[in-house]
Amino acid sequence: MTCLYASDYGPPEPGFDPLAGDGRLIKGFEAHSAQLARAANPGQLAAMQRALLRGDEIVWCDQGYGWADSGPVHALFAAIALFVILPWAAWRFRGGGETAVFRARRRPISQRPFPRLRENDDA
Repeated sequence: MTCLYASDYGPPEPGFDPLAGDGRLIKGFEAHSAQLARAANPGQLAAMQRALLRGDEIVWCDQGYGWADSGPVHALFAAIALFVILPWAAWRFRGGGETAVFRARRRPISQRPFPRLRENDDA
């Protein structure tokens, strides 16, 4: 069983009637005409027909993706920003994690130590 979300298929279209024109929009699905008559737009009708082709029931769920704009989701992102991103940014801008290797790379070329050649090299 899969849920269909009305909001995923757009707003209701005024005057949309799936049974109009002798039911040409529901041709092949006449046995389910009572269920298909509840479609509010062509997108919902197509989704309902796909569910019937798969052998699923037509089940409408209210929530859709509305949960993504809810308070707990916003609180999760705020907590991530507060406890992960903000401390990392403070540590990074304060110079944390700087090692001798990174300090050496940021020195001007004139101040960098050069490798010493052995005195007895024939090359």
